[in-house]
Amino acid sequence: MFAEPLLLQEVVRLYEAEPDLLTLPGLLFEGVTRLTDADVVTWTEVHLSSGELRALLSVESDPELRKAAFEAYARHAASHPFWQKSPAFFGERAVRESDVFTDEEFMALPMAQEVFLPSGARRIMGIVMLHDEYLLELSAHRIVGRSAYSDIERDRLQAYRAHVLRTYRQAQQRTIDKLPSADRLRYAFPGLTQRQVEVAVWLAQGNSNEAIAAALDISLDTVKAHLKAIFSKIGTDSRLALARLVHTVPPFSHMPPLWKLPMETWGTQTRPINQPAMNQPA
Repeated sequence: MFAEPLLLQEVVRLYEAEPDLLTLPGLLFEGVTRLTDADVVTWTEVHLSSGELRALLSVESDPELRKAAFEAYARHAASHPFWQKSPAFFGERAVRESDVFTDEEFMALPMAQEVFLPSGARRIMGIVMLHDEYLLELSAHRIVGRSAYSDIERDRLQAYRAHVLRTYRQAQQRTIDKLPSADRLRYAFPGLTQRQVEVAVWLAQGNSNEAIAAALDISLDTVKAHLKAIFSKIGTDSRLALARLVHTVPPFSHMPPLWKLPMETWGTQTRPINQPAMNQPA
């Protein structure tokens, strides 16, 4: 391990915070900024099975410029594994643009001319991680005119990577643990109707069919019909098994993209770090 005092401070700060998915990006933005002396930090999650992604910035950016940058990035991403955020290319390394391109090569790249330089971004260093259904990428950016990232800054970010990945796993678990029983059941078995979810939750609380019928203002026969449909969809005919399922956190592979969970609205961070603002670097 690269046991450098600044790195150790950031690792301790990360674990002590015990973040969920809402608080983790801000902690990472602050940590990476201190470790690498970056101007802007970006965090991207790609949900592999759906292809959907979520991208956050450590500073505010103009939505239209950000959209244009993403579109330009998509046009040129296939030109190099560095832009594709290829796990095979990055491995467990922190990779700098200067590790891949000379200054002359970088300045001539369509990616640089259409995405980074117009937004003021020049120096780039990133790490890539895989976890279950997600590909994660965390990048540090410096504005035009600043020096390249040093080997020490690269080593810090590289050593930070394992802790980021471990904390991300824990943040996922904390986030899902906070879900109400109805939401966990809905995500684990998306084929259930809203009423079937309600019946299942009432049953899991130990209520009889009669009590469920009274609580939901439906007939006893309707309750029985719902239970039959529920048992069919979840693959059991046991009330006890259903009760356990309602109170069990589903595996990540059964979840939709986690930023779709019923929490606060996801979006660009609204609390900028005290660094120069620049437009979105993809």
